[in-house]
Amino acid sequence: MSAVRCGSDDDLLSALGEADRLRLQLAVLLTSHGQLARLLVTADTRAGDLMKLLVAVRVLIESRDAAAALDSLRDILVNVVGTDDFAIYSIDSRAKVLVPIAVVGASVRTADRMSLDRGWIGEVVRSGELLIEPEGGSSRRRGRIPDVAAVVPLKVLDRIVGAIVIARMLPHRELLGACDREVLGLLGVYAATAIIAADRRAGWRELPGTLR
Repeated sequence: MSAVRCGSDDDLLSALGEADRLRLQLAVLLTSHGQLARLLVTADTRAGDLMKLLVAVRVLIESRDAAAALDSLRDILVNVVGTDDFAIYSIDSRAKVLVPIAVVGASVRTADRMSLDRGWIGEVVRSGELLIEPEGGSSRRRGRIPDVAAVVPLKVLDRIVGAIVIARMLPHRELLGACDREVLGLLGVYAATAIIAADRRAGWRELPGTLR
């Protein structure tokens, strides 16, 4: 009888061990499922953003005039990038200042100017390199804008003709990341060209000299 009990105990221990292993595997599967679900949500969101970007860029390229092109650029910044506080600047090469040509939010006034020769924002624009501040703050800031999330130089071929300065992201928006760098990089290359092309299609001459 004792041999039978011993065998039963061994079977019970084995069954308990197997149950523990199954519980562990289930926990791992549930964790993986949660991670995959989050990845799918992120992918769906990204796909939606790319579709919105595609539509907005098409509207930007086909804009009837410079004002419509600027409106399209504002829509991309608000609805795709996710900012409600930014300014689009042209460069006054004679005065060496950045002149706002479109403003959304309260951080910049249309009368504000920023020097290209003084301050870190002017330095970034002159360099032609996109700058993203992922932490939303920088000890280098000495300009008019109290908080800057990104500075996007606007280029026509190799010439810097303006900039987008993003002061703040929407409250629900995550910090700017690698995907945003791609979008903002594309805007830096194509936005100014699209605005100029729209202006010339309409026969306007109301843009600042550097954008003609």
